[in-house]
Amino acid sequence: MAMDNILKSSLIGIVLSGFVLSMAHILPSEALAKKKHEKVSLTFLAAPVGSDAYNFASSLSDIIKKNHPWLRSSVVETMGGVDMMRTMSSMSPKMRKTHIAHGISAVLNLARIGKGPFGKTGSVNDWKLLFTMYNVCPSFMTLDSKIKSGKDLVGKKIGLPPRQHGLAKDAQFILHKVWGLKDKVKLVYMPMGIHKDALLDGTVDVLVAGGMYMSEDKVKVSPTNELILAARKNVFFLGIGKEEFEKARNPNSPLIWRPIKANAIKPGYPATDTGSMTQANAAYVWNDMDEDIAYQIVKVLAENAKKVEKYFAAGKAFKPESFTMNNWSAKRYHPGALKYLLEKGFIPSGTLD
Repeated sequence: MAMDNILKSSLIGIVLSGFVLSMAHILPSEALAKKKHEKVSLTFLAAPVGSDAYNFASSLSDIIKKNHPWLRSSVVETMGGVDMMRTMSSMSPKMRKTHIAHGISAVLNLARIGKGPFGKTGSVNDWKLLFTMYNVCPSFMTLDSKIKSGKDLVGKKIGLPPRQHGLAKDAQFILHKVWGLKDKVKLVYMPMGIHKDALLDGTVDVLVAGGMYMSEDKVKVSPTNELILAARKNVFFLGIGKEEFEKARNPNSPLIWRPIKANAIKPGYPATDTGSMTQANAAYVWNDMDEDIAYQIVKVLAENAKKVEKYFAAGKAFKPESFTMNNWSAKRYHPGALKYLLEKGFIPSGTLD
């Protein structure tokens, strides 16, 4: 009897072992990997609280934390794009492997070539892209129906954000290089809070405010623009022509011209088909981040992209098909991120490495 029990126990053990082994083949390898993988804590560096960039970084971090089995993420506020790049470059190799940052293409390019704020420290070139979060585009608006193009701005007062603001630098490029208006217009730099009133009370003739490019049919303007559009019936959008932009653009610039159709912002605004300069605000990591971690970050965010707009309205700009909407080539992407993008048919087509 004892021998029979031993034999029965052995037989049951063999059957169970065989069942487990067979199930290991049946269960997806990814499911098994999830069981075995230790949790990885990520830190997402972000622009100042209140900005669109902070809202994106915060919501993406939360989506990673809530939707991935072993990735965790938290957000740390910084002073902005230059500060993030400097912070990342000064970290220990171990810390960099779990940090994500973001920046507009102009800042990333200055780091790449060691110019501007990176002139003293030299080129910072070990960063790799994960994806474009969204594309920004400056918006020129006026209440003067006689202003229809850049040539009509001679002698006019242009309201801009503070000098060091990225939007102000974008506007300077358009005014000086694209429209050839250096020393022909009066630039009025002012705190963001008084922009609206400056245009409405006539302190400036044209106002430069922010915008978010989603597609040629959909452009989201900043709250400043929205308040002015709500306050006045006749507001005019000053677009940029493709030919004049391409003529002024450096081939190695990360700036891109994109078309904007009539009514892309609201009915009658813009009144006709036009265009604007855009640049990506992209998430990046250091080149020594583990390839699988980079792959998993892009994957979980692509699969949950529609959830971003539940955090804030402009989140609808975040979509997988925009992950490569920038002027960076495949070489600039992290291998893990690029692997996922290519699997899904999202092929980087930019010219900058």
